[in-house]
Amino acid sequence: MLVAILCAVMMFPPWSGQAQSVDTATELYQHGRFQEAAAILAELSRKQPIEAGLRVALGKTYWKLRRWNDAVEEFEKAVAIEPGNGAFHLWLGRAYGRKAENAWALSAFGLARKARQEFEKAVECSPDDLDARFDLMDFYSQAPGIVGGGKDKAEHQAIEIARISPRLGYTARAELHAAEKQWQQARDELIRATQKFPDDSRARADLAGFLLGRREYDAAETNAKKALALNPSSGRARLLLAASRIALRRDLPDALKSLQDLAAGPLGDGDPSFEDVYYRLGQAYLALDRKPEARQALETSLRFDPGHSGARETLAQLKR
Repeated sequence: MLVAILCAVMMFPPWSGQAQSVDTATELYQHGRFQEAAAILAELSRKQPIEAGLRVALGKTYWKLRRWNDAVEEFEKAVAIEPGNGAFHLWLGRAYGRKAENAWALSAFGLARKARQEFEKAVECSPDDLDARFDLMDFYSQAPGIVGGGKDKAEHQAIEIARISPRLGYTARAELHAAEKQWQQARDELIRATQKFPDDSRARADLAGFLLGRREYDAAETNAKKALALNPSSGRARLLLAASRIALRRDLPDALKSLQDLAAGPLGDGDPSFEDVYYRLGQAYLALDRKPEARQALETSLRFDPGHSGARETLAQLKR
């Protein structure tokens, strides 16, 4: 979405050189150089303070940097400029949610309510926006009733998702089952999606991701391989296939090469995150008994996300 927002900003360039600056920021963002991208976008925003697209682009870059307060501020400015833009409300809700996760209990409740309100506003503005529907469903299923959560509300969103996209309806129902630890029901929904939509790479990737999480590595590899065959450009399928092979200690050189290619970028918003790619890269090096490189990859993962539990735990094991 960042690229789309920045391209929209370029449609009416107010001064020479802006297009080049936007291109540079986009390139930096897609290669994980978020601090440098933020500096360029902040300067552009100072020159165009009422350009909502730039505010959102900067907010998303702060999001990548885990600067939740700054992200909230930029998204709030964007919403104030364009209050009818559902995507802007969605990102503001996400930022409130992340800020709530890192806040004290009393303030967290208030931030969680704000997140819910923004997700609801995003759906109100853009009823067919599946990202907004999924985020609202996840909030309802995970949040306590005191801040507006509720199983019945989550199920209603799953129904609406299925109305908009029958294929994603299976994914939505699977997520709700998984939230209740109803693993077999979740698996059944995802399998049905692959049967109903056999040519959809994302259906296969959803099933592969679920199976990987359940440590069913052979089945995860099979489905990730099918997902990648259906869509050879899918970064998610490549990551899932590599992760499955690492767990199986199978085709490790191919897994390593695939992860190295992903880490080199570019990675957009629909691709795996840099922290996850480097975490898996660290696992690949470790499986090949290349411990110095494994340590470096895991430390890089933690630079992108200091709270990445997998990278922290694996690195701690290496240091023993």
